[in-house]
Amino acid sequence: MTREMQNFDSQQPGVTPPTPAVSSPQAPPQRSIWYRIFVGPRGVRAGWKVLIFFLLVALIAVGLHPLNKLHAKIDPKVPMSAGPVLFDEFTGALAVVIATAIAAKWVDRKPWGYFGMPLGNAFGSNFWIGAAIGVGTLALQLEIMHLAGGVDFGSVELHGGAILKYGAIWALMFFFTGVTEEGVLRGYVQRVTTDGLSRLPGSWSFWVSAVFFSLMFGAGHLGNPGENKFGIFMVFIDGITMCFSLWRTGDLWFAIGNHAAWDWGQSFLFGTPDSGVFFQHPLMHASFHGPLLLTGGTDGPEGSVLVVLSEALIALLVAVIYRRRKFPLINDAGAA
Repeated sequence: MTREMQNFDSQQPGVTPPTPAVSSPQAPPQRSIWYRIFVGPRGVRAGWKVLIFFLLVALIAVGLHPLNKLHAKIDPKVPMSAGPVLFDEFTGALAVVIATAIAAKWVDRKPWGYFGMPLGNAFGSNFWIGAAIGVGTLALQLEIMHLAGGVDFGSVELHGGAILKYGAIWALMFFFTGVTEEGVLRGYVQRVTTDGLSRLPGSWSFWVSAVFFSLMFGAGHLGNPGENKFGIFMVFIDGITMCFSLWRTGDLWFAIGNHAAWDWGQSFLFGTPDSGVFFQHPLMHASFHGPLLLTGGTDGPEGSVLVVLSEALIALLVAVIYRRRKFPLINDAGAA
């Protein structure tokens, strides 16, 4: 008993000492409707984050646009030359990378790697496995088309140092393409939308996001000359397949490698149309003849019905090589 309590008892016998007042907890302040529209329990709501990200990409791309004036104008209706396309794809990838970095640091306050492209995994095993599967499945599809009488591979058109030169240029260019297209629709936006839909049961949050952004992926190819309806649909299917690789590997490096190698194989190695577009200085120049469903027409291998087999094989190989999900969900046990 404290000295003060003893003194109280001795001065006023039989009187109960006063109970210290306990302050009741204050109710949290009521936020305005406008605040609740923009901010949720985990900060800025996912829809606004997606909008901010796309605005950042657009603004940065506009800021970098004057650099594209340093090269000749690109005409997608004719075979495109290496230099201008390489520079254009580089600035596109740079816009996506910078926008992701800004959003990660100042909107989400999370590390860069949380949004699908951890630098420590760059050019690691996932990237090269994805690249090997990409060019391998394309070669298999074209061989089946050749055996069915739909493709003539033609002769080798480059020799000596030109093979290394243009092979390397187109490989670098399509790497930037992979970073841009995978990063803009399956990186930051896939992550924040999955988190934002976390109240959905099980893995629904991820797959609802995957379907939505894969539809956007297909829509983004509508302006390509030579695209056909089946080819556009298969772009959507490829988006879902790449999301499956993200689900199993935990990052985008498999998808980036697969995307880059598939496009490199079409445009440089075999010289086929790539989503309706041709590129200069291919190693070979394949020609197509036969039914449109077999050859893909002006769309190339991506418009052939056999691309269904390629996408199924990619998904099967992902399922076999990567047996468990590595993409983290915020509802996982122990998740922050």
